[in-house]
Amino acid sequence: MKEITDITKQLKVKKKEIENIKHEEENLLVRFHEYCPEGSNKYVEIKRFYERITKKRRKVEKVEKEEADEDDEEGEGEQEEEDEQEQEDEDEDPAIANLQQEDFKLDEIEKLRDERLTLYDNKEKIGIYITDLEGNRKRMETQEKHINMELGETEEEIRDFQKEKMAKLNQLDVSVVLKIK
Repeated sequence: MKEITDITKQLKVKKKEIENIKHEEENLLVRFHEYCPEGSNKYVEIKRFYERITKKRRKVEKVEKEEADEDDEEGEGEQEEEDEQEQEDEDEDPAIANLQQEDFKLDEIEKLRDERLTLYDNKEKIGIYITDLEGNRKRMETQEKHINMELGETEEEIRDFQKEKMAKLNQLDVSVVLKIK
């Protein structure tokens, strides 16, 4: 039961963290609207650019893990070349390629997008952690029900044993001496 309450407390803390992340995302959106007002003619394209989830960061993280595991220098060189090509491909977004940098401060919007992606990754990690905690809590609750059932059965066995013991104690053995002639 203590573990279940601990898990419940951890869930509350993680849900508060998610609420904080949502609040930070809202603040980033407000800052985004400062750089690109909703009424602008390219708002849809820039918003799509801002909300797009890039895989560049995730690929870089995977590469770092692979590089730590690999000792082969040739594999690292090939992987770095592939990453550079993928980063160049992602940097060239056709939706914003024809927009002028000065009009909408695309560099600032890209920084906001990176912050948003970091928040998104953190929220995703917390979501996975919450899922694990909920799974553990359900497992603990199932264990608790099983233990309570076994405890009830054990208590019933003890009551039956006590009744049997009291019945034996309450028996009076009477000895009758018979005299035979």
